[in-house]
Amino acid sequence: MIRSRFIRSLTLVLATFATVSCSDYSPTGPSAPATAQDGLISGVLGIVTNLLGTVIKVIEYVYDPNGIPVTGVKWSGTHTNQVRTVSGYVGTAGGTLVIPGSDFTITFPNGALSRTTLVTITSDATGYVSYDMQPHGLTFAKPVIVTQRLQNTAVYKTSLATNSFCAYFAKDLLTLSGILQALEIEKTTIFSGTTAGQAEVETWELRHFSRYMLASG
Repeated sequence: MIRSRFIRSLTLVLATFATVSCSDYSPTGPSAPATAQDGLISGVLGIVTNLLGTVIKVIEYVYDPNGIPVTGVKWSGTHTNQVRTVSGYVGTAGGTLVIPGSDFTITFPNGALSRTTLVTITSDATGYVSYDMQPHGLTFAKPVIVTQRLQNTAVYKTSLATNSFCAYFAKDLLTLSGILQALEIEKTTIFSGTTAGQAEVETWELRHFSRYMLASG
């Protein structure tokens, strides 16, 4: 087993340093920092290691222009479905945004962005673990890391928890039910918590911004 530390706190942080090649993006807008809504943004990445986890599965990146059949993962009854938004300016030094009500954290490593950019993440009220990440088309020089806790999702403590991953869709869908056609499956690392072998948290490596959701296949 590969052992790794991961973060579970109000500011979950997990950063990687692999470089990817992306298309150009030229953000505009004020460069001054802003206060995040329903979360936190910081210019310096920190690590809070209050829980030791074990990697139980890695799902590698997949791209298919013809579509990859997936099923969206719903929130469980322990989750309150409502729109939640976090917004803030992220600079070249990186930072972290958090949506506590959706067990969601996104971390921008140092150098992921070439200039200060206003970032907005919205967790919708569809009943699915789904996020709109703005501005659409924004790309990164280093992967951006999402940390998603599974405790309040419908796959928690089921066999689907170890076969759930981040799926990318090229456009907004009218419905998230049934079989969906994802354009990409993002590299997803699934961690166990205090119970050996039980999926508790997963991280997603994002190369660009658009619509993402937790899915299974």
